[in-house]
Amino acid sequence: MFTFCIQKDTICIEARDFGKDPVDAIREAIHRRYANKVIPDVGLCISLLDILDTSEGAVLYGDGNFYYKVEFRLVIFRPYIGEALVGKVQSQSEAGITVSLGFFDDILITPSLLPDHSCFDPNRQNFFWVPLPDDDDDDNQEKTERKTPTSQELMATESDARLYIERRDWVRIRVEEEFWDDSSPVKPPSGVEPPPGANGEVPAAVPAKPPYRLVCSMTESGTGSVDWWDEAEPEEDEG
Repeated sequence: MFTFCIQKDTICIEARDFGKDPVDAIREAIHRRYANKVIPDVGLCISLLDILDTSEGAVLYGDGNFYYKVEFRLVIFRPYIGEALVGKVQSQSEAGITVSLGFFDDILITPSLLPDHSCFDPNRQNFFWVPLPDDDDDDNQEKTERKTPTSQELMATESDARLYIERRDWVRIRVEEEFWDDSSPVKPPSGVEPPPGANGEVPAAVPAKPPYRLVCSMTESGTGSVDWWDEAEPEEDEG
């Protein structure tokens, strides 16, 4: 989940920080620049790990600040494909489930990556899973020929047979894909204004995509709501 990367950068120390220890001032400047920022194709920076090397401070002509060429290591969040994570459900819609790790919120589980026999309940605005009874190994042919229930059939099941995924539930998920998007602002062509809306109003800006996002799944055994598997453990011990 966590790794580190080596970065080289020129760090500016402003005059207000001249009274501090130079190493402390450089650390604070690196934190301000990199903490909670996404480095393209690297990952989400969590914090500074350590400083490997730094040059003597230099002052540019006409500028009263000190500049240091610094080599340092950063703690990076970038889980590998296939890694298991545990997060908390933030919201649900027909488009899927969004999950947060506390420090990273751009995780989506699409409906196709939920367990088989899952369905979205529009009344409760939650997904639910209808587990099938365990089958013996001799019934593999019957399991193969079994028809997958439709959404209407799943919605017709009794509520007691459904395992709902609630908001704020802890869920175990598996990383399937990662996506990188350029979230830097784009300057419109000079002299070109956005077309007005129906009432002559300027339409609101479209929200930008997050610079780094993950698509995860709950299709494997052991994934899904942590409560589902915690409740099953005592039964296995009794047997």
